[in-house]
Amino acid sequence: MKNALLLFFILLISISVTAQSRLEVKGYFGASGAMANWNANLDGASSVDIENLVEVGVLFSKSISDRFSLSGGLNYSFAQIKYSPNFPPCINCLYGYSHNPDFRILSIPVYAEYALGKIFYAAAGPVVDFQLSEGNNFSDQSGVGYLAGIGAKLDTEKFSFSIFPNYKRHNVIPFEKEGNYKQILQEFGVQLGVGYQF
Repeated sequence: MKNALLLFFILLISISVTAQSRLEVKGYFGASGAMANWNANLDGASSVDIENLVEVGVLFSKSISDRFSLSGGLNYSFAQIKYSPNFPPCINCLYGYSHNPDFRILSIPVYAEYALGKIFYAAAGPVVDFQLSEGNNFSDQSGVGYLAGIGAKLDTEKFSFSIFPNYKRHNVIPFEKEGNYKQILQEFGVQLGVGYQF
């Protein structure tokens, strides 16, 4: 199911890009402070710390009016996960668990941008996520989330340079329900991008 959805969104982006004559292609790099919190207060639950979350991606944007534009693309994020299991106090107990510290996720952001003057803009929209790594010891983040932020963009004749502080919330609507409780990945980050305008 996940692979079929991923293929569908990639084809949708490809078709929309070839059907438009004027667009912007932007590559970006970003870093985020991230956390994965439970969706309810659970005493004694295990926890994870997410460190060094980095993202790279490409966006395709098309202006639909003087102030509005639509953007879509692919984003690849990776981070290190530290896992703190919930073990009861025991002096002579040996516990074993498997843990993969390398977290990877592929995202498809699709959002609208609204110009707030010549430089600043606001952006918001859904993000479809596919968690690529397994064994990270927290809820699978595959599903639909959202992104919102306010950025700045400087346009030249053919190039653009942007900075985009943003908030992302993953796994708001999961592809597969894992039970009553889940951990939700949240990011506060910034992206630096360079675009080429056709």
